Amino acid sequence: MELNHYLAKLSLKDPEQRRNAVREVLVKEHLDFDIQEEPPSQKAPRGIYNYLLIPWNNQPGPLFCAHYDAVPGSFGANDNAASLCILMSLAGKLKEENFPARFAFFDGEEAGNTGSRLYAASMNQQEITGVINLDVCGYGDTIAVYSRGFERKPGVEAFCRKEVLAAHNGVLVKYLPGSDEASFSGGRTPAISIASVPRWDIQYLNALSKLGSGLLGKPPEFHMILDQMEISSTMHGGYRDTPEWVDLAAMNRIYDYLTDALHRPYDKKKRFLPF
Repeated sequence: MELNHYLAKLSLKDPEQRRNAVREVLVKEHLDFDIQEEPPSQKAPRGIYNYLLIPWNNQPGPLFCAHYDAVPGSFGANDNAASLCILMSLAGKLKEENFPARFAFFDGEEAGNTGSRLYAASMNQQEITGVINLDVCGYGDTIAVYSRGFERKPGVEAFCRKEVLAAHNGVLVKYLPGSDEASFSGGRTPAISIASVPRWDIQYLNALSKLGSGLLGKPPEFHMILDQMEISSTMHGGYRDTPEWVDLAAMNRIYDYLTDALHRPYDKKKRFLPF
């Protein structure tokens, strides 16, 4: 089955239909899950509804996560249905292998990471070796990995290795727009974020890393550069955030990179790619 098999089914403007579609796909793929729920509040008017796959192996392992909500009025195909499809396929593969891993599909990323914050506040850190967050993974020819300084930490270092990145046209970057990995920054568990972008956008990401928030917030140049990036048109309701713009080759590249990082033997003589 191709990775984009459920892309159109998960790319829905209506948030309730989108929420139900995630459930339907998980059931169809025999991926058993629990629901982490919180009632409506001022921060989360629709409430929070996280889908957490039930582990098939209780040994500690990485947590793979992606948000399933979308900006109101958007199909959310690249932001973030493509990532959902990739992780659902990866979960099926690792389940067959009895490979220890956790999977979470978070609500509320577009509303301040409310779903992942709820999960992070209650998770068992002894069960999770590292957090690998996927966001915007269906467009572009280059894998961008934002390590947040954790590239040598056990649990995520496999996804930052020089040989793995080189094999899949991946690079470490100093900036990606904030996503659910930020919800884990206050704990001891290392967390990284992964996206797929056009190669030309890498220079913009590096430029954005130098325009951090000061007392007055981000400077106008930050938003000017962000708007110039091609990948911006595929997220947050951009005109390319629709199923027809999602590239199967980009999705396959991410999937192959993740499986390679998990299964490739570690050569301690190899060094990491420079920033």
